[in-house]
Amino acid sequence: MKKLLLAFFLILLIGIFFLNYNYPFFTKKIGRWSVGFTFVEAPLEKPNIDEKHLISYVEVDTLLNSEGNYIADPFFIFEEETFYLFTELKGEDNANIALFTSSNGLDYKYEGVVIDEDFHLSYPQVFRHKSEIYMLPETKQSGKVLLYKAIDFPTKWEIVDTLIRNRKLKDATILLEKNLMVAVDDHMNQLIFESDSLHGEWKESKRFEGRRGNETRPGGRFFKFQNDWYLPVQDRTYGYGSGISIYKLKESEVKISLDISEKRFLQQVPEVKWFNRGMHHLDIQKVGDRYYTVYDGDRNLNGERSFQIKRTLKYNFYDLFN
Repeated sequence: MKKLLLAFFLILLIGIFFLNYNYPFFTKKIGRWSVGFTFVEAPLEKPNIDEKHLISYVEVDTLLNSEGNYIADPFFIFEEETFYLFTELKGEDNANIALFTSSNGLDYKYEGVVIDEDFHLSYPQVFRHKSEIYMLPETKQSGKVLLYKAIDFPTKWEIVDTLIRNRKLKDATILLEKNLMVAVDDHMNQLIFESDSLHGEWKESKRFEGRRGNETRPGGRFFKFQNDWYLPVQDRTYGYGSGISIYKLKESEVKISLDISEKRFLQQVPEVKWFNRGMHHLDIQKVGDRYYTVYDGDRNLNGERSFQIKRTLKYNFYDLFN
């Protein structure tokens, strides 16, 4: 009997060790987010992250003359020699979309909130289509994927279309060159939708080879490099927002898939206190002869940790399932 009990506890300990090795039970506690930016020579070159090129949540507190704010999910568009940086802005109430501007991509001025709804807004994916400028933010709490258009760029926006109805989707990311949209649901199932145009009917793709697990949620816009399309994807191995991996889009007559290209492209940066817990967003675009990239990062104070048993079991199960 003692041998059976000993064997049982030994197997249990090995199982716990295995589960914890893949996805630790204890992870650094989520803090508040800040946004960084820099130029790089190539999009798959990891950016040099330092404290000289960022907008910290402390600066945001000062700008708003209140405490507890943060900015995250940065997207930018370069128009008429100006960098327009849109971010999620979280304060006491639901998050809104804020704007910062810069003439050189290094020194930013806060311009205020540009979209404020009764529901949570984030992920302000801004893009030009034909002669208009649009934004596709996360509008999950509305129960729809809503498209905004600039009525008076960059400060006045209005809803002009509902791309997907009656679906609560996170971080819908569009690639108009391929008429594709990637998003995840509340169960972190990765979904792809297809349409014949931006304002057409977006239908869930039957050709998509999906994934479930810790790397399914988009973490920034698609970008093109050497004739291939890439998508930043959140890596949740060490908790929500702990890193970004890069996936390459692959297409065939049978299926559409995203295959790993750069595992954990961005992660925590211990030497930069504002990004010492992790990162979960990246936007890369070519500006002139170089690439400009914006990203966010989270700060953990005093080494605080969270017990994540549900997350550990869930993602280990997803890996086993696949």
